Amino acid sequence: MSSINFLGAASGLPLDELVKTFVNVERETKMARITKTTKTLNASLSGVGQLKSALSSFLDASKKLTTASLQARSVNVTQPEEGRTYIQATAKNTAAASSFDIKVNQLAKGSRLESADNSFTDASAVVATTDGELTFEAGDKSFTVAVTAGMTLNQLRLKINESSDNFGVNANILNTGGSAGTKLVLTSDVTGVGNDLVVSNTNAELDALSTVPTSGTAGLSLSAAAQDAEIELDGITITSSTNVFEDAVQDISLTVLATTPAGKNAGLTVATDKKAAEDNIQAFIKSYNALVDQVSSLTRGRVMGADGSITLEGGALAGDSLPRNIMNQVRGIFGSIVPGASDDLNSLYAMGITLNKEGKLEISTSTEFGSESGKARFDKALNENYDSIAKLFGGEDGLVSQLDSVISQYTKSGGILSNRQDTIQSQLRENTKASEAASRYIAGYEETLRKRYAALDTLLGQMQRQQANVTAALSSLPGFTTNKSS
Repeated sequence: MSSINFLGAASGLPLDELVKTFVNVERETKMARITKTTKTLNASLSGVGQLKSALSSFLDASKKLTTASLQARSVNVTQPEEGRTYIQATAKNTAAASSFDIKVNQLAKGSRLESADNSFTDASAVVATTDGELTFEAGDKSFTVAVTAGMTLNQLRLKINESSDNFGVNANILNTGGSAGTKLVLTSDVTGVGNDLVVSNTNAELDALSTVPTSGTAGLSLSAAAQDAEIELDGITITSSTNVFEDAVQDISLTVLATTPAGKNAGLTVATDKKAAEDNIQAFIKSYNALVDQVSSLTRGRVMGADGSITLEGGALAGDSLPRNIMNQVRGIFGSIVPGASDDLNSLYAMGITLNKEGKLEISTSTEFGSESGKARFDKALNENYDSIAKLFGGEDGLVSQLDSVISQYTKSGGILSNRQDTIQSQLRENTKASEAASRYIAGYEETLRKRYAALDTLLGQMQRQQANVTAALSSLPGFTTNKSS
C-alpha cells in the first residue's frame, strides 16, 4: 500500500489528490442514480405498508358493524338485595325487548345417600373380604370402582373421590360418636328430578354400600332426592333440571344462584343495545376519516416556494394512482343503494351519514335548504328503525360485505398490496446488486488510475533526476556559467 499512500512522492506533484478527485467524480456519477432509486423505493415500500395498515384498520372497524353486533341486546338484572347475586342472565340478539318479574322458589340439587346406622365401627372397617365392583349411576352418567379384598371404608372413600371417571360423586365419612356409629355419605352433582344416585355391585358383601343389593338388603338409603330448580316468571311456574333455564323466555338464558327472599323478587329487562351500536358506527366514521387523512398524506404533491425551493416534500405515493382508485371504489359503495336493506334505510345518506367537502364522513347538524339534518336522520334510525340498521351494514350484501369484498383484495396475504410490496423489495434487491457492482467498478477504476499515475510519477521522477544530472554536469564544464537575475 506504500505506493498508493505516497503517490506523487517521486515527482513532487499532487497526483494522489488528482486520483481522488477523478474517483469521487466517477463515484458520484455512478452512485447518484442508485442512491436516488434506493430512496424512492424505500419511500414507496413504507407508503404501501402505511396504506395497507390504514385499510386494514378501517376494515376491522367496519366488521364491528355486523348483524350480530348491531342487534346485540343489553340485559339488566335487578337483584332483590344489594351485595348478593341471585340471578344472572344473557340474551341472544334475536331476543325480544321485554321485562319480567322473577321469583326463585328453589335451586336444583343432586341426591344424597347414607349408609345404615352401625354398618361400620370406624373408617378402618373392612368393607369386603373378596374382590368386587361398585357402579355409580345418576341420569345418563356412570362410573365403576374396583373394590379389592381387605379394602377399608376410608380406602374406598379415597378411591371413589379420586376416580378419573367420577362424574361428580363425593364420598365422605361421618364419625357420629353415638349410636349411629360411622356412616358413609355419598352426594351427587347431577341435579333434577329422577336423577337420584344409584349404586349397584357385583359382590353381595358390598350390599351395605349399595342402593341395589345383589342378594340381601340395600345398605344405602336416599336421604335427599335430586330436585329441579323452580322459578316463577311473572307468576308462571317454570322448572329446570339444572340451575340454568335455557329459553324459559325465548333466546334468553337464566342462571339462578340463590332463592329469592320472601316478598322480594328479581327483575329482568332486555333491551336493544343502541349505545353500543352508536359507538361502533362512530368508530367506523372515525376510522374512515383517518384513512382519508393517511391517503391524502401519502399522495400529497411536492410544494414549491416562490423562490423555486422545496417547502414540502411530496408523499411516499405521490403520483401513484392506486390509492385514489381504492378510495374511489370505497366512496362508490358509500353513495350506492344497499341491496336487501329496508326501503326507508337503504343508504348511508338515509342513515344520516354523508361525505363533506373534505371527503370525510360526518353526521351533519346542518339544516341548510330546509332539509332534515343528518343528526336528525341518525337519531331517528336508532330510535325508530333500529333493526333495519343491521340490514344496512351487516346484511348479506350490506355495506360491510361490500367493503370487505373490495378492501380484502388489496390487504389480504397475496393480495394486490402484498404483491406490490414484493415487487418493490425485489427492485431493492436488484438495486443493492447494482450498488455492489458499482462499488466494485469504482474500486477497479481507482486501482487502474493509481497504477497509471504511479508509472507517470516514476517516469517524471526519473526525468527530474536526469535533468538534475545534466545540469550538474554542464555546470562543471570550463566557461559554463549560470546567469542569475539580480
